[in-house]
Amino acid sequence: MRPVAVVGAGMTPFGELFGMSIKEMLPRALSCALGSVDKGMERSDIQAAWFGELQTTDGFPAGVLADSCGLLDIPVTRVENACATGNDALRNAALAVAGGHVDVALVIGADKVRETSARGTFWQWMGMTRDSAWDYPLGLIAPANFALHVTRWMHETGATREHLAMVAVKNHRHALTNPYAQLRFEITIEQVLAAPLVVEPFGMFDCTPQSDGAAASASTG
Repeated sequence: MRPVAVVGAGMTPFGELFGMSIKEMLPRALSCALGSVDKGMERSDIQAAWFGELQTTDGFPAGVLADSCGLLDIPVTRVENACATGNDALRNAALAVAGGHVDVALVIGADKVRETSARGTFWQWMGMTRDSAWDYPLGLIAPANFALHVTRWMHETGATREHLAMVAVKNHRHALTNPYAQLRFEITIEQVLAAPLVVEPFGMFDCTPQSDGAAASASTG
């Protein structure tokens, strides 16, 4: 196995991108990633791509990526693993480079979550990330599912909702200097604790917003 380096990365802004389709977001993220490579990189240098996507509103995901980014003569693999999709796509690409199967790999992901209403997203789109026979009928979509794990973690470690609130406060602080972030404003621990409850122990500020956006990275050995 040889060493692997991520040599470039790029992304679009994240938010409610109603005026931008996934076919527009993907090339933009790719161009940003290639443009960030110190010694330069062309699309023709890419030998394989891994595309993280739950579902696309524009058609077959791997084909949408290949067509919109001009990657027509290389293998494109679609990866879907719920919240671990991005990490899993990067892992697969890194293993391909480390194993000598390719010299340059693209990892790219995109979501168009805001194509549906906020209420519809959670009960239709997010419902696909759980067991439809067991979890879905019980309402165990993402927030409720993670709440079970975190409640047990809090019980075992003695962590409190104040500790969770610190995470949200930290994330919002970092977003202030990130032009690509969706929610660019500071919050306090008191605001997090006073926010509407989504599912115990998560309040509104503990949960991720529903975002459109795309990000890409280029790796080589």
